[in-house]
Amino acid sequence: MIPRHWAHTLPEDWADLRRAVRTRDAGDPALIAQWEATVAEVAGTPHAAAVSSGRRGMALIFQHLGIGPEDEVIVPAYTLADLIPLIEALGARAVPADIDLDTFNLLPAAVAQRITAKTRAILALHAFGAPCAIDRILEIAQPARIPVIEDCAHALGATLGDRKVGAFGRAAFFSFEPTKPVNTFGGGMVTSSDAALIAAVREKMASGDASLNAVQKKANAVRMEQWMFQTRIIFPFLLALTIPGMRELAAAAYRRVQPPPRPTGRYLPVQAAIGLRKIATLQDRIQTRNRHAHHLSALLKPDIRPQRVLEGAMSTYYFFVVLLPCPAAPVRRRLLLRGIDAAVGHEIADDCAAIIGAADCPNAAHVFRHAVALPMYEGLSEAELARIAKVLNAAVG
Repeated sequence: MIPRHWAHTLPEDWADLRRAVRTRDAGDPALIAQWEATVAEVAGTPHAAAVSSGRRGMALIFQHLGIGPEDEVIVPAYTLADLIPLIEALGARAVPADIDLDTFNLLPAAVAQRITAKTRAILALHAFGAPCAIDRILEIAQPARIPVIEDCAHALGATLGDRKVGAFGRAAFFSFEPTKPVNTFGGGMVTSSDAALIAAVREKMASGDASLNAVQKKANAVRMEQWMFQTRIIFPFLLALTIPGMRELAAAAYRRVQPPPRPTGRYLPVQAAIGLRKIATLQDRIQTRNRHAHHLSALLKPDIRPQRVLEGAMSTYYFFVVLLPCPAAPVRRRLLLRGIDAAVGHEIADDCAAIIGAADCPNAAHVFRHAVALPMYEGLSEAELARIAKVLNAAVG
């Protein structure tokens, strides 16, 4: 069985977590300041503040910008649906803008069409680690002085030209969930050149819960998932995800095993220690994923179209997503029966336009139905990449 992802862990991670749980000591708080400075440097910004999750970081950014009732926030029509309630909780309205069929990122022209007198922010996602056309989106936003917030949850270490993602907009947020480019078993970071914004985020986070329970649960979930793949016990669960009527039950069971990010809480020093170790190898791991992606792309049939990365950009390849010439769900089942785990539909991203009730984002709807996320992580071998391509080519053919 080839998993679709494999959380990056080190032996020292488990030792640190065991020590923290045993002593009930989350570590030296000075590590968090060191971690913030390191991520700020990697993101090319002067300031950073650690948060309990990327989602929490986005909400705190919008709160600082004063977004509230009657305001509108432009969001990608194809992104994580869980972000919409966070915007609505402020009293604002999420307005979907359609995506490009090749890059799966925001279409600048669609953003321009969505701007009204009520627009108070634009959320620009770098989908699956591939930089969006952020420079063009900024050009559209600047005349109206609309702040652009970068969703870099997938993209720590990605670049566009000679600049790093996270350094373009008014602020950015990153995620350190287990499958992200840097895994600290949860948590996130807000980066910005606005010192007042960062100070406000830190003030909000200072009152959070410092419990180790959430981190411990995520670590345990990673170990369990990896063990289930190694023993193939996971196969019946994955098969259930492909069967209508059982899909929702399987998804609910997964959410119980793999807890969602904490809405409150603090980022802990033990997580910072884990992050500092892993970020040292981030660029090497991104290069490995890029090699895997280019090799896999060359093996696929012409009518299977990998996500296009903008010229001069480098993706993290958090996910390797391809667009099929046919509906994705039946192909995903064929892959699974040949021992290859893949993701489709909401397991990749959501058709947020449909969720919001907008019927004029056809590209997002098409990608939602036709996209497959294939296995992508550093540990894949050339033989496994060749097998993935051979099975997918046959499944589509």
